[in-house]
Amino acid sequence: MADPPRFPLLLQPTPYQPAPRLAAALGLGRLHVKREDLAGPALGGSKIRSLELILGAARAARADSVLAAGASQSHFCRALAGCAPRAGLACHLLLHGAQAPLGNLLLCRLFGADIGFTDASDPAIRAQLETRAAALRLAGGNPFLVHLAGETAPLAAAAWALAAEEMAADFEAAGSAPDLLVLACGAGLSLAGLALGFARYGLPVRLLGVSVRQPAARLRPWVEQVAARAAALLGWDEPAAMAAVTLTDDQRAPDHDGPGAPGLAAVHLAARTEGLVLDPAASAKALAGLAAAVGGLVPRGGAAALVHSGGAAALVHSGGLPGLLADSDAVAVGLARG
Repeated sequence: MADPPRFPLLLQPTPYQPAPRLAAALGLGRLHVKREDLAGPALGGSKIRSLELILGAARAARADSVLAAGASQSHFCRALAGCAPRAGLACHLLLHGAQAPLGNLLLCRLFGADIGFTDASDPAIRAQLETRAAALRLAGGNPFLVHLAGETAPLAAAAWALAAEEMAADFEAAGSAPDLLVLACGAGLSLAGLALGFARYGLPVRLLGVSVRQPAARLRPWVEQVAARAAALLGWDEPAAMAAVTLTDDQRAPDHDGPGAPGLAAVHLAARTEGLVLDPAASAKALAGLAAAVGGLVPRGGAAALVHSGGAAALVHSGGLPGLLADSDAVAVGLARG
């Protein structure tokens, strides 16, 4: 089966960088960071890969706009607002949460998104999106509805399943695959895709998803479902894709969305060892989750990899600057405490 249509956005491959000082601080022998924060336009981030397929689908449907909902500090909505114009599409957003023009919300406005606010959440917000889409059609438009909690989820995950080939090349260039790859999980779509892709390419890497909001027991069945739907979309048969996945929710803050003390400590540690800027509410929680896993999922003195949201580990750095600016007060308090 052919891959889904793609609209090119990604600066590929994103760097897979060693982080020796951060590794030493964590008690690891080796640590690599997958720099998704350098992925492309609109300040990059892990959403750029997914948007290549989402915008590809929108253009294939001859849409003239995209319509999505999310939190006012949503990384996805910021990336969508910044990338849609490159595809010749208007962007309409229905947001909830604080309306102060900071961080991602400020960037959404800068990128020219048409923004409305709501107090609703799923499933009620889906009805509001449908109402807005109907109004756009009545005015002669052809909006493409982006619903990550629904039909768009397999597309977003499929993009990360296809990224496994790039990461296999990263591991080969580094000399070995990590034993553990760590990433932050909001909706868990990147994790679903990586689980599927790693199974497809036979990569012997355990995946640690650090939930930043939801209880792991609620998130895992959703991730399993999305991985299966992405496999069907790609024409793949990987029934054991989730076998190497561990999901933890031990880094959720008391209010579920805030940074929390371990996340703030991770922000400071990454900045002061490697010059990495992490999002206190996302990629920093992944790093905190990695720190908690040392001596367990990854042995002390081993190697790991982190996605910038004896074994080896990796971190996926999924992006950090807008989130850091939105949580600047909490970060400043932490700095004042030393």
